[in-house]
Amino acid sequence: MPLRSRVLRPGRPLPMALFPGDDAPTTRHLGVFEAGILVGIASLYVGALPEESECNALQLRGMAVAPEQQGRGLGRALVHACINEAQAAHVDLLWCNARTSAAEFYRKLSFQTIGPEFHIPDVGPHSRMFIRVKKPK
Repeated sequence: MPLRSRVLRPGRPLPMALFPGDDAPTTRHLGVFEAGILVGIASLYVGALPEESECNALQLRGMAVAPEQQGRGLGRALVHACINEAQAAHVDLLWCNARTSAAEFYRKLSFQTIGPEFHIPDVGPHSRMFIRVKKPK
């Protein structure tokens, strides 16, 4: 939580970085460690993409890489690990509410935008993005 809080909710109390479902047995938390220190985190939650509710999906939330570690490919590696987890879970797609400032990062990883930009109070503008991960049979 401290890393998620520092990157995604700076200056706010630590509980602001807790998300519903963090402790659900189906939730997966992935991390990147450098010399035993957590420097990147991403969480996967079972949850349908609102625009495609019939699809079996996982939501990527709480993606954060320590500012001093950004630009080294750690975020990209985390997203690839999340895609692998989604494929192993046999879901159709992986989706997220990406900060507008991070949308290009996700586009470069083949995520597509769906719907209009929207604003999350106290957080800022976001775009809903997804990638189909189901392997063809």
